[in-house]
Amino acid sequence: MRVLVTGVGGPAGRNVVSHSPRSWEIIACEADPRVESKLKSLGLAVSGFHVVPYAREEKRFIEAVNKIVSREKIDFIIPTVDDELVVFSKNSDAFEARVIISPYETISTCDDKYLFYDKFNHLGFAPEYLVTDDREDLIACFGKNKILMKPRVGRGSRGIRNFENASEVPDELINKGNVFCEYLPGYEYTADVLCDFSGSPLVIIPRKRLEVHRGICVKGKMEKNQEIIENIERMCEVLKFIGPINIQFKLDSNGKPKLVEANPRFSGGLPITIKSGINTISLLDDVIHGRKIEAKSLEWEEIESTQDTERLGKRENR
Repeated sequence: MRVLVTGVGGPAGRNVVSHSPRSWEIIACEADPRVESKLKSLGLAVSGFHVVPYAREEKRFIEAVNKIVSREKIDFIIPTVDDELVVFSKNSDAFEARVIISPYETISTCDDKYLFYDKFNHLGFAPEYLVTDDREDLIACFGKNKILMKPRVGRGSRGIRNFENASEVPDELINKGNVFCEYLPGYEYTADVLCDFSGSPLVIIPRKRLEVHRGICVKGKMEKNQEIIENIERMCEVLKFIGPINIQFKLDSNGKPKLVEANPRFSGGLPITIKSGINTISLLDDVIHGRKIEAKSLEWEEIESTQDTERLGKRENR
């Protein structure tokens, strides 16, 4: 099977290249031409490498991907870059190979933190959150408590700031382009999830983030945290996810997991999860081919492990 993996300059793309089944022939694409030599230096072999425009150049990006699909006889496309997810999901019918991606409603909801929290608020584990352009609203909502501000649409930790209380937030930041949330002081968890094509979660593996490098977990501990697992099962009943997702939670002051964000793609910390005994990329291959998935193949262990920071790569805006 010939698979096009996008964004191989970043950790998620490199993870797919590194841990894909041997039956996959990987064709890679990336906006930065220097990535090809970097892959070779890391010993990551691909059957082909192509340079594509950034996803923000939507029309050119779609045309470039389709040229690769035609030339390389691609069977499936696996996007790994956040800025590409909206383009792939919104234009899924425009691509000449099947894209492994959640529906556009899901991608656009996860892309906007306010819509994301609003979608799951009734489940009881979203943080306290607010979008406003009025300081008095902030004070009424959070009082003198520490708060976190993040752009409604943003990538990674860019634009995220903490404030001791609502009075410390500069006037120019109190606008409806930002979402304000309760500050969560506890451990952060990333759950690697794989859903089938009907949207049912096949496996949910929570990972406590013990050490982070450039926003990517490099040391983690897998935990069978039943509360997080059940929360994600309920999320999948509300919003349809297809294929890989990584969902982040953080513990509040009472030790309760609160929702942070969801990225409907493979995670940067996936190699740590794979060491627990389950490879969600190989599991995706079973889903694609309609193979029966035995319960034993979904078992995993609670272990602590690390990953090599040399393979992480850097991600640019697209």
